[in-house]
Amino acid sequence: MFVAAILCSSYFFVHKKITSAQTIGTSNNLVAYSGPVRHVFFHSLIIYPDLANADTKNAAGYAANMITVDQFKTIIAQLYANNFVLINTQDLYSVDQNGNMKQDLLYLPLGKKPLILSVDDLNYYSYMKSGGFANKLVLDNGIVKTQVITPEGNTIVTDDGDVVPIVDEFVKEHPDFSINGAKGIIGVTGFEGILGYRTELSSTKGTAERVAVLPVIAALKNSGWVFASHSYTHDQVFLHDTIGATQLASDISNWNNQVEPLVGKTNIFIGPFGEIFKEGDPRRQQLINAGFNVLYGVGMDGYMKFFSNHFVMNRIDIDGYRLTHDATKLNKLFGLTVN
Repeated sequence: MFVAAILCSSYFFVHKKITSAQTIGTSNNLVAYSGPVRHVFFHSLIIYPDLANADTKNAAGYAANMITVDQFKTIIAQLYANNFVLINTQDLYSVDQNGNMKQDLLYLPLGKKPLILSVDDLNYYSYMKSGGFANKLVLDNGIVKTQVITPEGNTIVTDDGDVVPIVDEFVKEHPDFSINGAKGIIGVTGFEGILGYRTELSSTKGTAERVAVLPVIAALKNSGWVFASHSYTHDQVFLHDTIGATQLASDISNWNNQVEPLVGKTNIFIGPFGEIFKEGDPRRQQLINAGFNVLYGVGMDGYMKFFSNHFVMNRIDIDGYRLTHDATKLNKLFGLTVN
């Protein structure tokens, strides 16, 4: 999304003590890590490809921006086999009482490679209803699962209808795929609610939906997921870099008033269309002033940089476009071989 000098040639060098809590699975034989930190992100997964292809208005977008459940399962298994391990963003830095940020030392089991995983737009927008996706996240005996409307019109609950329950189940089966129970970052907007619940204040069902989503949010956070702002509107002005200070302030205000009361305060901002503004841009300072000191853009370049009061990192989108246009690079970076 932007070009800048890469800190330590995009390698992450680290320097803090191991604590007794820093374990992975059942092993606490950890060593200082000094390699690159990768961050991958996904959108909601296609359960029924035939429905996605039949949605002629959105089929091209689905093909470019999404992947299928089967592809995601293959990717997660290959990442694990290639020694990647999930970490939390917070493992990378610390902030002192004056708001100064610094890199922290990361310890991993020998041979493991750190991976941050995030999911964008986990809102289940209305336009996706006929595209073969899950309908919402729900609880089943306290476990987060997916509510799915089948092609026949039946409503079912599954444990593999999207990224969240698939990762949850995989980490349950392979606890050494996660440091300290880390799962990933859930990036949500708010203009059509969150997680499949129409929680926006303008919704006629808003009050009931806000009550209904709270146990799901609590379960997600308790199981290792963290939330990020993906802006409130995800407006095209982010894509075209035409959003002004007043409109950005309104977007932040809507997030603070309508989403933060549900998911809790977060310091992570995932830029819509990768837009986190360039270094020195006053709009980036607006985000920082609003409490967002971790800013995630988009790019295959491995860009990662710590500033005195914020941290910037590019994420790699693993979607239909990448699988068809950058398959060789994905194989080089992650060892992925996905059809």
